[in-house]
Amino acid sequence: MTYIVTVTREDGYWLADVPAVPGAHTFARSLNGLMESIREVIVLMDDLADDDMPSVHLDFQTADGDVVEASQIAFRRQQVAAEDAEVQELTQRMALKLTARGYSVRDAARILGITPGRVSQLLRADTNGLSEAK
Repeated sequence: MTYIVTVTREDGYWLADVPAVPGAHTFARSLNGLMESIREVIVLMDDLADDDMPSVHLDFQTADGDVVEASQIAFRRQQVAAEDAEVQELTQRMALKLTARGYSVRDAARILGITPGRVSQLLRADTNGLSEAK
């Protein structure tokens, strides 16, 4: 579960509210401190294990348009990173399939749009049982 946290700024402090967890409010002078406090308040108020690391999305509600825009950029970066990880996994699976079916590393590379060296790396990195996908 990802907790949506509403973040505002008042008198030099960052304030956080977690609407999904009644009574979960906190504040800090820095965003790093706020993140720590948010984790603690979610764990405490939502009765999670002490070592849990809840997933958090900050929703900045501030008049500073640059802060809002920067947070939107950060969100987009997270989306791109997740998509990139998925494409990397799919590429590795397909490289394994193609070479298992007898295609050369060079042909597999051309088909996948990557270098032969990258195909070789992906084949060597097959440590997660991906070869079963062949």
